[in-house]
Amino acid sequence: MTILIFTPTYGDGPDPRTIESVQQQTFTDYVHEVSWLEAPLPGRRMENVISQYQRAWKMAKDGGYDALLSFEHDMVMKPDAVQKLYDTDSPVVYGVYMLRHGIPTLSAWQYINNRALGMSLSLYPDEVRKGRQQGWLEVCGVGWGCTLIRREVLERVTVRSTAPSDAGDMAFATDCVRGNIRQIARFDVPCEHIMPDGTVLHPYRGGIVARVLALQTLNARVGRESMPMKKDRYYTIPPEDAYELQRAGYVKIQNIDEDQDQFSEGFDVSGRETADAQPVIETAVAPVTKRKPKAK
Repeated sequence: MTILIFTPTYGDGPDPRTIESVQQQTFTDYVHEVSWLEAPLPGRRMENVISQYQRAWKMAKDGGYDALLSFEHDMVMKPDAVQKLYDTDSPVVYGVYMLRHGIPTLSAWQYINNRALGMSLSLYPDEVRKGRQQGWLEVCGVGWGCTLIRREVLERVTVRSTAPSDAGDMAFATDCVRGNIRQIARFDVPCEHIMPDGTVLHPYRGGIVARVLALQTLNARVGRESMPMKKDRYYTIPPEDAYELQRAGYVKIQNIDEDQDQFSEGFDVSGRETADAQPVIETAVAPVTKRKPKAK
């Protein structure tokens, strides 16, 4: 088989919508492995997650697969997602989704150079616009929610962690960046991320956040909570809160201009996707090379 789709899971198992979205793929040359967490260490420890991905690496290499697609148990992709990822001429290819720990941000991180990781593209509206217009961007990672990794990368890069909170994706992204392994995020492969309460995060509904510089020390109102801010430090908050704080003179927004409609191309700070997106200006397409499945 060509692709091993690997879904690590635990507790009650994968969301039915996750399984259904795999079964609906137009690309059919795959095996889907739903891997139940076998905890080598007690408690909720990241080493247990690492062991899952180490198993995925071994299965993909031992099974002779062309690529591994990590697809987590609370993700939903469109029927053409796997085909688009597989056709992209890049060793590592990401579907785009929202990270749901803390303020939801885009899983695709800005590529800077081959030495260090950037930050979430949620902080860079102009680059997100470009990615949506042309369908792709080179990135530095990150996130294994929907990630295709070709065999040559599996054989070069191992699964490891850099910190107790790292599930392996940060270390993987770092190793790829420093190893000059190209990573592409397909902005035309948006994935939905299912929250524990059943609601769904979409990458193009409220996907931009504001980076602000605090102009004074205060307890700022962010959403329904109070956020302590110290003068001359940077913070990441939702745009609507940033606008109010900037109007009051408490912060200075660094990455978006309130006087320009940064959300006119498919974004809306209220969390709804707008229907009046401007037409695509650029005509570039994702770099693709049609890959034929190997004969079995």
